[in-house]
Amino acid sequence: MEPAENFLFNHNDVNQLKSALNLKKEIKMNNMQKAGGYAALITGLQFVAILVIQFVVLAPLGISGPGTPPDKVLAVAANSTTPFLIQFLITGLFSITLLLGALAVRERLQAGAPNRMRLAVIAASIGSALFLANGITSFTGFSSIVAANDASAFRALDAVANGLIVSAIFAFGWVALLWGSAGLSTKGLPTGLNYVLLVAGVIAVLAFIIPIFGLLGVVINIVWAFWLGYVLLQPAPMMSTMGGNKS
Repeated sequence: MEPAENFLFNHNDVNQLKSALNLKKEIKMNNMQKAGGYAALITGLQFVAILVIQFVVLAPLGISGPGTPPDKVLAVAANSTTPFLIQFLITGLFSITLLLGALAVRERLQAGAPNRMRLAVIAASIGSALFLANGITSFTGFSSIVAANDASAFRALDAVANGLIVSAIFAFGWVALLWGSAGLSTKGLPTGLNYVLLVAGVIAVLAFIIPIFGLLGVVINIVWAFWLGYVLLQPAPMMSTMGGNKS
């Protein structure tokens, strides 16, 4: 009887070890999703801050967006560069919050859509690098250009920064499309949120062709960011992984 008892004892030990490892993995996943949830909420606040700076602070001073003449921008910035510098910092911060959000969504949906989640993280990484490059380039170059009142240098900086931000938005558009499609197929995210993400993705991908989509995108991004943040801070539902190939 002793060998049987030893086998039973060892078998129980293995089960306990597996349970402990699964619990540890679940805790790690929950922590990642919570971090991503808070990051998504911060992302929503960032988009709100951009709207406030643009329409409450700068618009009354005659700064209407990318089409504003350089001389006008430099004249306003000569009085205070603070609103512009805050915008640049917010843009750089997107590099952190959006990537954390992508990692959290991957943890939530990868069981049912592993390939799409890998692609989403890759696209988010590219977008994050572009957001960071835009923020740092603009923040470090803007003040000296304003001090020199150099319109030609401002045009050059604006062209580079605009290219970086449009590319970053384009990359994020694919992230949103992948999130929305994976959320629908796995049922890992609310249906309404998935459709908002799909619309946000289409708008972001087409923003470089249709400039007005840039403004519309900021508004809809506020919706999905706060909604996704709330969802990621809640327990994950059972996902659908049956009925076809995982992708």
